[in-house]
Amino acid sequence: MLDKTKPFRANFETAFERWWEAQPPSYRERTDASTARTSFRAGYAAGRNADLDRYIFTVGRLRITVWASGLLEAKRKALAEAEFRAAKN
Repeated sequence: MLDKTKPFRANFETAFERWWEAQPPSYRERTDASTARTSFRAGYAAGRNADLDRYIFTVGRLRITVWASGLLEAKRKALAEAEFRAAKN
């Protein structure tokens, strides 16, 4: 059987480079690339998850961040991530 093709999703570096090149030269001259990358990362993460909310859970020394549409779904995802991390260690 043929595999289903997956839609292309540009990774962070590709998206950042495209955005950085699209900025006017005056902006690129007065803004450091590392500072721009930090601010772009925040917008990029929020934009990719526009219909989801970010939840942060602290379990012992672990800090688990998940994107979910509701608290119950976030708890399930965080629990699965915590179990995965514990099993990995």
